[in-house]
Amino acid sequence: MDIKHKTHTTSEGIANYPYLFSPDTKFDHNGLYRTKLVLPKIQAKPIVKLIEDTIEDVASKNKGKLSPHKPYKSLKDGKVEFTFKLKAKVNTKSGTDFEQRPKVFDAKGKIITKTLSVYSGTKMKVAFQCIPYFTNMLGSGATLRLKAVQILELVEGKKGNGDDAAEEQFGFSKEDGFEIKPESNNETSQPQEETSEDF
Repeated sequence: MDIKHKTHTTSEGIANYPYLFSPDTKFDHNGLYRTKLVLPKIQAKPIVKLIEDTIEDVASKNKGKLSPHKPYKSLKDGKVEFTFKLKAKVNTKSGTDFEQRPKVFDAKGKIITKTLSVYSGTKMKVAFQCIPYFTNMLGSGATLRLKAVQILELVEGKKGNGDDAAEEQFGFSKEDGFEIKPESNNETSQPQEETSEDF
């Protein structure tokens, strides 16, 4: 197996801004599954070495500058935050497009098929591939391709349209005064709208 396609697995870490069941389309209309994972320095060390060795190897074959973008950064508390990504839709040079998504497992190793709202703070492990790249514009670098996730302790968010959404997300408490009344004509349509947001 080519070393650049070897799958590695992190130790348990804390997720930040995970997009595991639906891709983030803010900066890429094709969608991007992604998550950040914070690991203690000791557990992060072998992954950092893997990244740096990968970059050094590709740089030795392509005499040029090194990319300023690395898929990890050191935090003030000494921990390291890694960024894992997977394109939801891939446009190949041959013109054949295909879609992909990371596999998500529970703590017992059972694959999760239903959509979950996974929030920052979730404890997980990540299976990934360290992929080297070189471009004339950026130079030599490496990216961490998200392959699968094992959720060990789920932090699940709410949809954001319930009675507690204002207080939970923005710090607003219930006060006396103006209160919006539900429109009877929309009462039957609202559950359908919520369902569509769940994919």
